[in-house]
This record gives sequence, structure tokens and C-alpha cells, in this order.
Amino acid sequence: MNRPPEDFVRVDADVLQSFSSQCLERAGLLPEHADQLARLLVNSDLRGVVSHGTRALTGYCRTVSQERVNTRPDITIVQETDTSILLDGDGSLGYAPTMQLTEACIIKAKQKGVAVGAAQGIGHYGSAGHYVRRAMEEDLIGFCVQGAYPQYYPSNEGRRAAKYGNPPLCFGLPASQDEAPLILDGATCILADYQNGEEFEELEKMIPAAFFKSMGYTAVGTALGGAFVGQASERAKQIHERWPGARLGAMIWLMDAGLFAPVAQVKDAITQMSTLAAEQMIPVGDYDEVLLPGGVEHQLEKTYREEGIKIGAEQEDRLRELAEEFSVEMPWRRSES
Repeated sequence: MNRPPEDFVRVDADVLQSFSSQCLERAGLLPEHADQLARLLVNSDLRGVVSHGTRALTGYCRTVSQERVNTRPDITIVQETDTSILLDGDGSLGYAPTMQLTEACIIKAKQKGVAVGAAQGIGHYGSAGHYVRRAMEEDLIGFCVQGAYPQYYPSNEGRRAAKYGNPPLCFGLPASQDEAPLILDGATCILADYQNGEEFEELEKMIPAAFFKSMGYTAVGTALGGAFVGQASERAKQIHERWPGARLGAMIWLMDAGLFAPVAQVKDAITQMSTLAAEQMIPVGDYDEVLLPGGVEHQLEKTYREEGIKIGAEQEDRLRELAEEFSVEMPWRRSES
């Protein structure tokens, strides 16, 4: 899904963001929430993360227009200390409250060295990397995860242990200026959602340790982003009953990159790690280069900002249908790629 499409049209990031924001606002989101979500979705597209970019716009617009989430939430602080904050998302999509707690934790981590933030009673927050990347802009190291309580199995027919959930999480460490950061932005299941069937089930016998690790990461991520932040509370249950699209929680943990060593030294070391990996390691399988997590996204973002984002034919069709549904002009035309 996240490989660059072969049949595509290039769209300027600002144009795509404006279009997305209009669709979200027409669907019912507050203008400021629509603008924020559109920007984050386009940021994913810029990095080639199609699964969490504007491809998801249709789903969010339907979730909003069908009132599965609260489009006029009262996001409140439940508790706060010098190094922590807990927000009640009041049934909203997860983007606005999670970015709000991220901004609060940035201030706390820069003052105290570390900070942890949480939100309960929210919907999907997209890529965990949105929030970690924001913190990295401030020379912070971050970890972010989203979870639920109780655990659920949305795409696990037969409840196979090898497909034990897939919570999004991200670890990120900043690198030297203009160099690729070290950022592991993904989810916990080792198989993609579309990887089902007997050929994949055979892998369970061949490499069981990989699935055991995946189950462990899933359990820890689900607990930290779910029960730990209060998703087992009566309040969270009430929110989910009122807003069925808001059954999740979120947690972010930030640390000053200069807590134990000079920031510049840490960032230079991260850059050196990437350089040495590219120079000295043998690529995996049929790939022709070695890039640490975050390297591919860094390369694509530079190219897509200059040349435009590659929007595949299937995704463009989805956006065209969305434009017609919400009476929004689609401001680009397909041309030869």
C-alpha cells in the first residue's frame, strides 16, 4: 500500500491540503480541526505513507458526517502536574486532543527533562509519528502509542493469536539538521492487514518467535494506550456509548534529547548511525540500499515537496467521489505522468 504508485498524478501539497480541509469542514468538523487534520494527512502523503494520508480522508469524512464522533468536543484537562497531563477528549477524533497534549508535554519536557501525556475517550489519531515528529522539532525524543480497552479484533477472523491487534506506535530521535531522523513509525503486527491466507499462516510455524514478539508489543502498546490512560473507566465507557467511533486512548512520552549528553552530540551520533548503516551493511533481500527507519520518508518528503505528491489512480478516484459527495471542487486535473 505504501509503495509509490506507478499510475499517478502529481498534486501540490498546499492544494491537496486545502481540498482535504474543505471536505472535512463540509462533513462537519470545526474549521480549526479540519485544517489541522488535513495538514497531518498531507504530511503523511509527503512521506509516502499512503495508508495514513489522504487515502483515509473518505473514512474520516464519513465518520464525522455520520456523527460517530463528537465534532464539537469539550476537550478538558482531567489532571495535571509539572511532568504529566491527562485530557478528556469528549468523543472527538484523536488528532486534536493528542496534538494538544503533545504541545503541553513539549513545554513540560523542555522545562523538566521528561513529560508524559495521555488522552482518553477519543477516536483514531492516525499515525503515531505525527506527534513524535512535532516533539522532535523541539529537540525531544518521543514515544507515542494508541490503544483500547478491552482489546478488540477488527480484522482478525477466528481470532488468531498471530494477528493479535495492531496498535500504532512510534519511537523518534532527532538527527543533525536536514538529515534523516531515526523514527520507527508503524504498528505492532508483523503482517500487514492484507496479508492473510495459508501462505502467511505457514510463517507461524517457520518463525514463531517473530509472532511472539509481535503479540508482546501489541499487548504492551494496547495497555499503555488503553487501560493506562483510563479507557477502563466509567467515563470512557460512557463516551464510547454516546460516540461509537471514540473507543480509544493515547499516550505520549517525551524526553529532552540533551538530558544526559549535549543535544548536538546526540543528534550527530544519530546521523552517524544512518551513515554507517548505509555504507557498511548488506541490504535486505532484493533492496539495493540500507536505510534506517525514517530514511525513506525523509527522501520522499524532499522530492514530493518540490515535485508534488504522487496520487495513485485508485486514490484519486476516491477523492473525486468524496468531492462530489460533499460538493467540493477538485482543483487538479489528471495529466501525463
